[in-house]
Amino acid sequence: MLSRTLLALAAALTIVNPVAHAEKAHVHGVAELSVGVENDTLRIALESPLDSLLGFERVPKGNKELDMVRRMANQLRQADKLFLPTPAAGCRLVNVKLESAVLDPALLGEAPVARTAAKAAQGDHRAGTGHEHADLDGEFTFHCAQPAALQGLEVRLFTAFPGYRQIRAQVVTAKRQSAAKLSPQASTLNW
Repeated sequence: MLSRTLLALAAALTIVNPVAHAEKAHVHGVAELSVGVENDTLRIALESPLDSLLGFERVPKGNKELDMVRRMANQLRQADKLFLPTPAAGCRLVNVKLESAVLDPALLGEAPVARTAAKAAQGDHRAGTGHEHADLDGEFTFHCAQPAALQGLEVRLFTAFPGYRQIRAQVVTAKRQSAAKLSPQASTLNW
């Protein structure tokens, strides 16, 4: 489960921009990015169709697809190469959390999660029980030595994962809230 701060960020963004929330749907090639700046912490939440990252969104079949998942997870775990905050802010990556209903947490580099009674009652999503669309949720946390210098973020997901056509981004800082649509030609957020 993603952190409470990011959930609060998502709720705040929904209040600020209810139209963007209403548009939010599972669309191949389109991801949602929520960026929050609080004190010296930069938090980034990514919600993406697995298809945009892997070319499929189901339980991997065979060693080739298992390797694709591991490579994707490895790239996302190197988030400081995918998300570049303003250099003068001195931000360093301190935590990455990845999760998907159809991928084994171990493939994503996460500790195994104990199945709760509620999950067992819902059935095993990884078994492919009627779920045609699957997402990957990522949470990336940076600590910034000079947070006052943090004024933007270059997003390099388009280069790393060519399946993206658009990223809908929302930013919340102590001073402002904004939204933007990023593309391969315009991949920098400024605030």
